Amino acid sequence: MFSHEGTALELLILVFGMTGVLLIAWFFHHQYELRVRKRVKKQRSPDKQPSPQNH
Repeated sequence: MFSHEGTALELLILVFGMTGVLLIAWFFHHQYELRVRKRVKKQRSPDKQPSPQNH
């Protein structure tokens, strides 16, 4: 067919591979953020200081 077909396929695999790696990294980062946020809420819940925005 075309002479550049192999190169285009390699480039496509590279792009999709990098997208997959970034999605996996984002997923783990998101899970970490959720866990940290839950831990912070558990620590702050007994204090219950009113925030200045609620006036």
